[in-house]
Amino acid sequence: MLCRYIRSARVWSMLVAMGVVTMVFGILYSRGLPQDLHSMNMLMGMFTGIGGAFALVGGIKLVHYKRASADELKLEEIERNDERNIQLIRMAAVTSNNAATILFIMMIFILLWLDYRVPALIVLGALYVQSIAFFAAYRYFKNRI
Repeated sequence: MLCRYIRSARVWSMLVAMGVVTMVFGILYSRGLPQDLHSMNMLMGMFTGIGGAFALVGGIKLVHYKRASADELKLEEIERNDERNIQLIRMAAVTSNNAATILFIMMIFILLWLDYRVPALIVLGALYVQSIAFFAAYRYFKNRI
């Protein structure tokens, strides 16, 4: 969904740079860690993967902007601003928000059932942050329209 809204080549080049820096940080830092720090090695692997994904997505979008003609970019802009597509994106966002809420609730119950109280509280905190963000966005857009 992020790929549909960002149209600036400068933003995509910043994403590529951030991805490369994150990937290099993850690789270099993991080489200096002892093998018995499994959780830190896993975290550095996640940094490497996320950095690689950012660099790849940003690179693909930059190549797309360089190779596409002005007419093709204009057609994409028209497609992006089409009322039907905007409505479909909003419906998908609502559906994914509801699915994430259900997933958070299921994770809380499973973690409590397994007697993992601290991770359950962390997931509960994430559920609260999601709910607060939803209601803040609802109030903002309600007053704006």
